[in-house]
Amino acid sequence: MKGVGKPLKELENVFEVICVMADAMECHWEIYQRCKILHRDISTNNILFSGCGSKIKGMLIGFDHAICEDDKDAVRHFERTGTLPFRSINKLEGGKLEHSLLDDWESLIYILCWVGTYG
Repeated sequence: MKGVGKPLKELENVFEVICVMADAMECHWEIYQRCKILHRDISTNNILFSGCGSKIKGMLIGFDHAICEDDKDAVRHFERTGTLPFRSINKLEGGKLEHSLLDDWESLIYILCWVGTYG
C-alpha cells in the first residue's frame, strides 16, 4: 500500500517548507472554523506533504487527540497533551486553561522553527 504523503524531513528547500506549513495552517483553520475542532497534537509527525516544487501541498493528519470545542460532554484533558517539543507554554507549565486554538497555533510555530533548524 502506498502512503498518502511524505514526512517534513524530506522537504528540499525553504519554499517547500513555507508552502507545506501554510497549507497545514490553512487546514487547521478551516477545520476549526467549520467544525470547531481542536487538534491538540500538532507535531512534525502529523504534517505530511505531496508533490514537489510549485505543485507541493501540505496536509494535517492525526486527529486522534482532537476534540470539538462545542461539545460540552467531551472529556477535557488538563494534562499535558501533545508531542513534547511542540507543546504550548500553557501545556508545558501544566496550566489550568483548557486547550485552545492558540495552543494549536503555538505548536505550528514551534514546528516551523524545528524544521528551519533541524530540517
